[in-house]
Amino acid sequence: MTEGIRTAESTTIAARVRRRLRSFEPLYLALLGLLAVPSYVFDSLAVLEVFELFFLFFLWPFVSPLLDLVLRRGADEERAEPTDWLHMGNWRAYAAWFLTMPLTFVNPLVLAQDLSQWLGTGVAFVRHRGAFPDPENYDQQTAYRLPFDGTWTVVNGSYDHDYSHSWLPATQRYAYDFVITDADGHTAPTESGSAVDSYYCYDEPILAPADGVVVDVFDTDFESPRGGGLSHPLKRDIRGCYVVIQHASDEYSCLAHLVPGSLTVSPGDRVERGQEVGRCGHSGNSSEPHLHFQLQDHPRFELAAGLPIAFDAVDAEWPGAKAAIDEPRSGGAGDATTDPLEDATDVDRTYLTAGQRVAHVAGADEPTDGSASPERETIESTAESDAGQSAGSDGRLAAVRRAAFGTCVGGAVAVLGPIVVSRTAVALLLGAGVALAAGWHGWVAVRRTAAERRPGGLGLAIGLGLVAAAVRATGTGASLEVGTQALGGLALLAGFAAYAALGEYERHRLRELFPASWARS
Repeated sequence: MTEGIRTAESTTIAARVRRRLRSFEPLYLALLGLLAVPSYVFDSLAVLEVFELFFLFFLWPFVSPLLDLVLRRGADEERAEPTDWLHMGNWRAYAAWFLTMPLTFVNPLVLAQDLSQWLGTGVAFVRHRGAFPDPENYDQQTAYRLPFDGTWTVVNGSYDHDYSHSWLPATQRYAYDFVITDADGHTAPTESGSAVDSYYCYDEPILAPADGVVVDVFDTDFESPRGGGLSHPLKRDIRGCYVVIQHASDEYSCLAHLVPGSLTVSPGDRVERGQEVGRCGHSGNSSEPHLHFQLQDHPRFELAAGLPIAFDAVDAEWPGAKAAIDEPRSGGAGDATTDPLEDATDVDRTYLTAGQRVAHVAGADEPTDGSASPERETIESTAESDAGQSAGSDGRLAAVRRAAFGTCVGGAVAVLGPIVVSRTAVALLLGAGVALAAGWHGWVAVRRTAAERRPGGLGLAIGLGLVAAAVRATGTGASLEVGTQALGGLALLAGFAAYAALGEYERHRLRELFPASWARS
């Protein structure tokens, strides 16, 4: 069922401002900063540098939670928002988050991935011919269950723009953040402190939402031992440890922020609906332990467009008692027949939104089309064999793909490095990155099993080395003299173009290997 969310009427100024800010999307203005890019390459266009000011709007996702916290205090008695019953993040947690935020901007791996998400949104926009999927027009191919058992809480995310995880970049548009809370909306006992194992959801099993084939995993990212707004400063991926599963030709689930070392699957494995794939953790960009879940149209996170997802067999309740609903609206779900402010069990497909507590209905796990037929079993066997071939082929392409990403990382360093250091220092930083990436690859090759190694080998070191060599070769007095920032911008764009081309090749290859009749609908 799908309902349009409407907040409770409130007369407080703080509540009205919160409603206005919820629908405000300043990241569209941030894109105007791209008009300044030509000034980095052509001195005659230096006047365009004024558009750099619009890049400040990219800070909005960091500012808006703090602003909401301030305004929430002014409207607390009203409980104007469906998430106001939750208690996630106090002043201490937000202070820790803001104090460690600069580490995100100096971590070149995270910075390059952030930039690639924005460039990838443009690729997805073209792929969908200027109209991203939404609940009104997207025809979901597969039946999905919740990726966990027990009762969890949606703390972030919705099919609705105003409560979405993050409307831009498009890859996370319909993503969800899930935690476990007590009846009072706390994610851990109030006296327990911020150790990760004190959070109710930490180390809980995470399940495959539908049958599928694993196409990508990462199990060796770093995890901070504490929540409370802190994440590991040396994280190597926004998602931390994650699993990506293909369920249909263009439907992939991504389950992120898992516990390092907890993954039970590898690329090429076929998984069953409800099978454990890992444990809920705190790796990657995470302020406290939670599960980040999203459905996407592409195997590569940075290039994907998020897809709206309706779950089967959901028991949902709305503890935010003052939230209200509009008339039901279409979107591939059944008609709303119950008031979502009360407990409701509905085996039809259900769109979720922030503020709900949800649980999978036991016994309603299988779709109504019955058990697998011999023909389906043959299809599954063929798909599993093809998936293994795909995984092997992907291993051969992974080094090139990682080299392309390494070029993006080197380009990001060359663009931002000259702000604080010299060209020579940038070259030295890139050289150090090459040595570090190569050394880490050697350590992993010796100390980790083949299943624990991230595909790509020395690709990252190769990409960084190419940019380092270009910075040295185009300096002052060289036959071809190019500014460091201009060179960095070109390297970033060239690396991303190669990454996107390889990603599109991979997407088309997986579409051909995955039988359309395997999707469970």
